[in-house]
Amino acid sequence: MLNIKDFVALLVDNKMKNVSVYDLSENGEEKYVILCTSSKVTDSKKVADVIAEKYGYTEKIEGYFKGEWIVFDFQNLTLHIFLPRVREKYNLDKLYKPRKITIK
Repeated sequence: MLNIKDFVALLVDNKMKNVSVYDLSENGEEKYVILCTSSKVTDSKKVADVIAEKYGYTEKIEGYFKGEWIVFDFQNLTLHIFLPRVREKYNLDKLYKPRKITIK
């Protein structure tokens, strides 16, 4: 089980902006979606590498090659790393908005 607070801190420490956390938990099962924005592809790939190494992620990292929209799917957390124009285009924030939570 990933610690959401530590995960968000790692994203912020690695230059991710507009980090939004959405709680999709149901029936006692925790499930979170995190959306964040990177200013450039190299930053997206760098944070993806850090996450894969720190959390031992061995699955294929979707979107890594292009780096415009990178997705990690952990057991209790899905992470989306976007470039600004891609995040705006797909607007997942609108879809998840009612489930947004604040992490302190």
